Amino acid sequence: MKLMVFSDTHGQPDRMLAVIAQSLPDMIIHLGDGGRDVEKIKKQFPQIPLEAVRGNCDLSSALPESALLSVGGVRIFITHGYIFAVKQTLSLLIDEARSKNADMVLYGHTHIANNTMDGGLYVLNPGSSGYCASPSCAEIVIDDRHEIYCRIFRI
Repeated sequence: MKLMVFSDTHGQPDRMLAVIAQSLPDMIIHLGDGGRDVEKIKKQFPQIPLEAVRGNCDLSSALPESALLSVGGVRIFITHGYIFAVKQTLSLLIDEARSKNADMVLYGHTHIANNTMDGGLYVLNPGSSGYCASPSCAEIVIDDRHEIYCRIFRI
């Protein structure tokens, strides 16, 4: 199963939409600060399952602040990250993901891509997928053995 992960599009969805059209993932995840952009994904790719959370700039959004997903036998905790102060530390976010028995935690907000492991927990930030100096996104592949492969790439 292939997932494409985006965050912080801030009203600049063109690169994200082009990546989706090219890769045709099995699922799309948007980690906030792009509530209107999420609507564009739904309209352009209604056949692809989409999970999204709201960010600190999605003021009137009805999207949740976080969610726990089960995808291909993997538990994934998703959030924008501002409620866990990710610009200061990842410890609150990691503690929350562990309390939910997550295998992976996805967050945004910092606009800085991150693909690391913390004691067996995958910690992934796709960076900013909107207009910025180095826009990026993430691809996650979960194989039949529930093994996880992650990569971040520039878009």
